[in-house]
Amino acid sequence: MSDSRLAGTVQVYGVDLRWAGADGAPPPRSYTEHEQRALVPQLAVVTLDLVDRGLLTVRESAGLVSSVADMTVEGSRLRAVLTKAENWLWSPSTPSRFRLSAPRFVLEHWFDDAYPTADISGLPRWDELGVDQRLVLVCASEASGMLTGPFGIWDGPPAELDTTQRFDWVDRQLAALLPFVRDGLIEVRRSETASDEFTVIGIDRLRDTLTEPALWCSDLDWGVGVGCVFTYAGLAVWRGGWSGAWNARLTFE
Repeated sequence: MSDSRLAGTVQVYGVDLRWAGADGAPPPRSYTEHEQRALVPQLAVVTLDLVDRGLLTVRESAGLVSSVADMTVEGSRLRAVLTKAENWLWSPSTPSRFRLSAPRFVLEHWFDDAYPTADISGLPRWDELGVDQRLVLVCASEASGMLTGPFGIWDGPPAELDTTQRFDWVDRQLAALLPFVRDGLIEVRRSETASDEFTVIGIDRLRDTLTEPALWCSDLDWGVGVGCVFTYAGLAVWRGGWSGAWNARLTFE
């Protein structure tokens, strides 16, 4: 709610339900368009209630990023915006004009509960992690989080590798990632198209998935391939100290 687009909110809601283990949570994948549309009436009612209670504001932005010139959407137009399913669906070709914004007192009151900080005293310090491990953690914290393809952090395997060599190459890449996945700190996803649709790749399928040549093509669109994101537990650990160490390093350098 600090400043997020209305388009795509349904997908975020589904991920939240799944990570919380809530009843009715979707399986380890994104919602289909049909599932998203079916949830819009419910989420519209919730959003209107939050607006009426002064806990949330819906703004319309003329540009790709929010600014002080954004106009607050109110009254009958607000209801019309929230009940139109297309405004909730993310599209790569149609930038979302509407954003959700919470007042400062809401962020101050609920931010720490929404984004908890974990005690990482039993975990390795940032400078004790390998370079490859740090790279994966930073990747998970970024908007794209891509591991493969032209926008990924990993270079593709050399074309001349045979099947056995390709698996060996994948194993070396996974060595930095698997401990975080195994501990439930990072979730790995595959996107087949440049959209917000994805399927979660279980730890037992990562090795086979990453050997597919199609993932490493140099002409893939942004967002297509395999990427990673922090789970709630991973985000708590990241906020518990690793992000501070990363930011301090950037400042120092």
